[in-house]
Amino acid sequence: MKNIFLFGYYGFHNTGDEAILEAIVKEIKEVVPQAKLTALSYNAKDTMKKYKIHAVSRNSFQEIIKAIKASDVVISGGGSILQDVTSSRSLLYYLAIILVAKKLGKRVMFYGNGFGPITGYLNKKLVSHIINQVDRITVRDYQSKEAMQALGIKKDIMVTADIALGLEMVDDRRIEKIFRQEEMDLTKKWVGISIREWKGQTSYKEVIAQTADYLISRNYKVVFIPMQFPSDINTSQEIADRMKTVPKIITKQYHPREMIGMISKLDLLLGMRLHSLVFSAIAEVPMVGLEYDTKITSFLKLTGQKSGGNVESLDMINLWTAIDSVIENRGEYIQQLKEIKKNLDKKVQLNVEIFKEFIQEGDKS
Repeated sequence: MKNIFLFGYYGFHNTGDEAILEAIVKEIKEVVPQAKLTALSYNAKDTMKKYKIHAVSRNSFQEIIKAIKASDVVISGGGSILQDVTSSRSLLYYLAIILVAKKLGKRVMFYGNGFGPITGYLNKKLVSHIINQVDRITVRDYQSKEAMQALGIKKDIMVTADIALGLEMVDDRRIEKIFRQEEMDLTKKWVGISIREWKGQTSYKEVIAQTADYLISRNYKVVFIPMQFPSDINTSQEIADRMKTVPKIITKQYHPREMIGMISKLDLLLGMRLHSLVFSAIAEVPMVGLEYDTKITSFLKLTGQKSGGNVESLDMINLWTAIDSVIENRGEYIQQLKEIKKNLDKKVQLNVEIFKEFIQEGDKS
């Protein structure tokens, strides 16, 4: 039996990262059905209950080291955990896990990760030194590969796709039930908005509030879709309080596959959270992205979808122009998503194939 230790930003009630964990667990079990999976989690009990795997608390380094020692391989499972924009502390924490794994003689793989930016001088040196010891690297976009190479990472880096793209939505009956429970009329035209806090900025919230009012004036219903609980609910409510009209705010935390299903019934998604855009792509729903990080820019380029502008300098006219363009050419954007999704599905499968090779190489050594 293979013992596999997974680490990422799990257990924080972030729907995107939970989608990543669900997808990677499913994919690993396809390759190694009898694998014993242990995940790093902020809420180990919840993770064990949800995914039927073992989990250790990220606050117990003793338990983490024990799990790494017991593992055959260590996997960094998706997400942009290796960056120092939010904090150096988080970066150093994950680097320490990789370093401990290598010191204990474990094989380490990056599985569809995002990467960067890394801004601190010492952080750059540490990242280069430690990641050059990783055995196999796959990243979700070319920007992540370029950022790694710019720091002097010499390993072969394969560009695949975001792991969450491997998820499928729930069936129509479940989606319709959710809409009834939320008292949302499926015969109406809906626009979803997924928003987050960013660096204490407030001006973008006023622009989003006016944009939501504008959409309602055009006979659309507006629903705020939180991806991080409870912080995104609070941000959505703050924007709703600035509006002249009344939007819908989802306050219940749904399963990622249910969230994809809800998004599938929208006419348009206005998204700041990366995985709201990923879910929109899975559901083949046109999107307008709000850029606060290079990962948003990368994903919009990858999927051929519109940018509404940078969050720190969000301009209402530019945003409305982008939204109007997508609404007016909605069919073209849907067709583009359908075509791109075929390629993305192949890249998601490439993650699985590379992981399979990685496991087989370990069996031979």
